[in-house]
Amino acid sequence: MASSATVRNAAEQVRCLYGRRAAIFPPQVLDAGSTWFSSELPISAEHPGRRYVGVCASGVRMTAAEIRLSEVLLAAGQLLLDVDPASADPYLTLVAYFNATRELAGMSRFLQDDVQTALWSRRPWSRLPGRRGTDYGNQSIAELTSRASSTAITTRLDQMATPFDPDFDTTAARAARIAALEAHKPLPDREQTPFDVVLATSMLQVGVDVPRLGLMLIVGQPKNTAEYIQASSRVGRSASGPGLVVTLGNWARPRDLAHFEQFRHYHETFYAQVEALSVTPYSITSIERGLDGVLVSAARVLAASKGADSLSPEDGAERVEAEAALLDGLVARLARRAQAAADDKATATLVEQRLANRVDQWRKRRIALHQQGLKLVYERVRRGASQGALMQSAEAGADLDPLDRPPFTVANSMREVQPEINLLVSPDSNRLAIRPPDNQPVWAFPATQED
Repeated sequence: MASSATVRNAAEQVRCLYGRRAAIFPPQVLDAGSTWFSSELPISAEHPGRRYVGVCASGVRMTAAEIRLSEVLLAAGQLLLDVDPASADPYLTLVAYFNATRELAGMSRFLQDDVQTALWSRRPWSRLPGRRGTDYGNQSIAELTSRASSTAITTRLDQMATPFDPDFDTTAARAARIAALEAHKPLPDREQTPFDVVLATSMLQVGVDVPRLGLMLIVGQPKNTAEYIQASSRVGRSASGPGLVVTLGNWARPRDLAHFEQFRHYHETFYAQVEALSVTPYSITSIERGLDGVLVSAARVLAASKGADSLSPEDGAERVEAEAALLDGLVARLARRAQAAADDKATATLVEQRLANRVDQWRKRRIALHQQGLKLVYERVRRGASQGALMQSAEAGADLDPLDRPPFTVANSMREVQPEINLLVSPDSNRLAIRPPDNQPVWAFPATQED
């Protein structure tokens, strides 16, 4: 059973992912505004919805438009907090969405420099107030990108739910705190500070449900409509804070211009314009990165009913020889499943060969550890217990000795599927590991006329 807002090509996608047939419930209805699961409601105070605003600053550099828009949105949130503190909180944390990490990194620097300076000093002709960040006057910025670890992402999601406090964050309250500080009076402190800005990429589309968020800036039109809907629906999820989504189009990109020119029609019909995504579960990369975890988890689940003397416990990896029949049957079943899903005998053969190879590597790992006087466990190696692991996490692979590295690599999440690589560049050539290639040609620059 699955729930989806996009049912185009659903039968094909279900077959590719699960190797099974699909039935849509309820069937197509006569009234598009009522689908049994949901019903369309008119805009009202109880159901305010979400407003989209399109901006396309022709002839202006994209970075200049980003800086100015961010400045105005942040300063407007401060004005609302000073005038109506009860309604301001949803619009005090700006969620900025980017199509690429490179664009996000540039904006992160602009927020700490240009935007922050403009908010501090205020433009002389502007009626918007100045704004100081919650990080001791600086903008408190968080990232939701693949550059952050899973632990950091969880912590940031929790902190995103922290609201602004009028007793700390209004202009009058901040002035009072400064006066008290100069008078050497004790100041109350809060347990956790809210974020001024959250910078995000495609990770924001799923798994982020923070009701207090109400303001978003989307920089550049996302690559497809489904991504646009998913990302923009992260704000305005509560009736107490109607969502405001500002989409900044790049006038130098024809696709952004096309969406801007049809902005109203596109947003009135964008649920009908959702593109069906392709599904390639048995690509070479998917097989190499995914089958290790599938093999081990399926083997342990199937053997769980046998108790302690099976493949299921942590030290059950030792029983790879004793449970050879179970593993061989599992390999055959997974290969049949691959053929049903991919509808291709060659794909099933590739999966079967890969699984047979992994079982063989499992056996070799056990033999190699026995020669060292160690016992095989799946992952948790206890200190001083003379054990060796069968699996390693994808992000930890670079930290292990290549000669003694576990043969199975299993990802902990869909983001962390390979280790990070740190590049260290030194201007001192003596500190660089350089191995000139064999038969390297000798390069000589031609002399100039002055020489």
